[in-house]
Amino acid sequence: MKIDAQRRNELLNRLDEWYEKSTGNDEKSKFDEVVFKKLYSQLLSENAYIDWKKWSFIKEKVQRNLDELPPFNSSKKTFLDRLVVVRLNGGLGTSMGCQGPKSFIGVKDGFSFLDLAFKQVKSEIPLLLMDSFNTFTETTERLAGRAVRQFEQSRCPRIYSDTLLPVEEESERWYPPGHGNIFASLAFSGELDRLLAEGRDIIFVSNIDNTGAVIEPAIAQFFVDADAEYAMECTLKTQADIKGGTLIEIDNHIMHLEIPQVPPQHLDDFCSTRVFKIFNTNNIWVNLRAVKRRLEEIRSEIIVNKKKLSNGREVIQLETSIGGSIRAFERAYCIHVPRARFLPVKKTDDLLTISSDLYKLQEDFSLKLSRSTPAPFVSLSSHFQEVDNFQKRFKNFPKMDDLRSLIVEGDVWFEEEVTLIGDVKIRAKNGERLVIDKRITLTDCEYSGE
Repeated sequence: MKIDAQRRNELLNRLDEWYEKSTGNDEKSKFDEVVFKKLYSQLLSENAYIDWKKWSFIKEKVQRNLDELPPFNSSKKTFLDRLVVVRLNGGLGTSMGCQGPKSFIGVKDGFSFLDLAFKQVKSEIPLLLMDSFNTFTETTERLAGRAVRQFEQSRCPRIYSDTLLPVEEESERWYPPGHGNIFASLAFSGELDRLLAEGRDIIFVSNIDNTGAVIEPAIAQFFVDADAEYAMECTLKTQADIKGGTLIEIDNHIMHLEIPQVPPQHLDDFCSTRVFKIFNTNNIWVNLRAVKRRLEEIRSEIIVNKKKLSNGREVIQLETSIGGSIRAFERAYCIHVPRARFLPVKKTDDLLTISSDLYKLQEDFSLKLSRSTPAPFVSLSSHFQEVDNFQKRFKNFPKMDDLRSLIVEGDVWFEEEVTLIGDVKIRAKNGERLVIDKRITLTDCEYSGE
């Protein structure tokens, strides 16, 4: 959004005035102000889109396949003493009707995302949570005595889409500026220096809702042996992932390309599984000594996230991603991994799949698909989209290990021991409740209770 110098200076001055009257003078507030002003200046001075004629695919020399990496050498396990697991825990479960942290949602066998994150990490490897101002206090209370460290990311003001000035409505003013804020927040919190002093200089970062993001020793071993600074795990793109970020090379550096940087006329190319075959799982490995050296240089492309306030007025959130920071690191790699390392839960459709008999909890508390064929396509009606309603509608989860697809329309409730096989569509008539009787088996059919 390049604008003329006079207008840019006017907006920057107005922003200074807003901060003087609207925020505190403590160290955290000052830090957050610096973070946002950098994002704001970037918005006002950079082109939103890349030059589509300049990009190319990343070179073979920066790519590795997990299944071709040397097997983990247990005699070199001391490098695990350098490792820290960081889970991104800033999100609320608003898309699934939750008011609190998304990590509290029950996922498997009574365990929440937070429980699984804790249990997936071996006792000798620290677990660190990056919380937002939305999740920090509740998560601290929920952890109560667990050996987990936390740090809080920045808090930034939304801006109005029309004026580009900060939102005045106090209750809807603030937002966390994306996981690209991780490195600055690590440094401000003191965790960066603390970890380095402990000899912990490699972090493995992943989303708290990605139940497949367990420590992979072969990747950790490669990361150390290659003296890498940054590695991004990518997997094959499917139609379900067409909006996911991918890697390209442009202007002699690797870039994490996301939809906001794609010229509108090329969106079809970006979303094509034929053109871009991989996407970022947001499982990221980073050397903290490189972070310390490059802290002032680390920056990501701006993600302009459009929202609406409760009064209908359009606003903008300026965000960055940890994937976007790949451009700041010299020895950066793309690691091709199987789909099993990407098991996120974004909707209750995903939650049903993960919670059902399709996935088994392993000894290391990872989840493994119980069959050789891909997981089924699942689409649940709006009646299921809030977690509380979702849970009420199942006496227990259907048996789905022989299911290819499930489409549920309308007000449907499931009794115990329901079995679904093949392609099943269940449709409740308008205004009516449909109860799927216990011990019923539905096979390759459309079912409306008759």
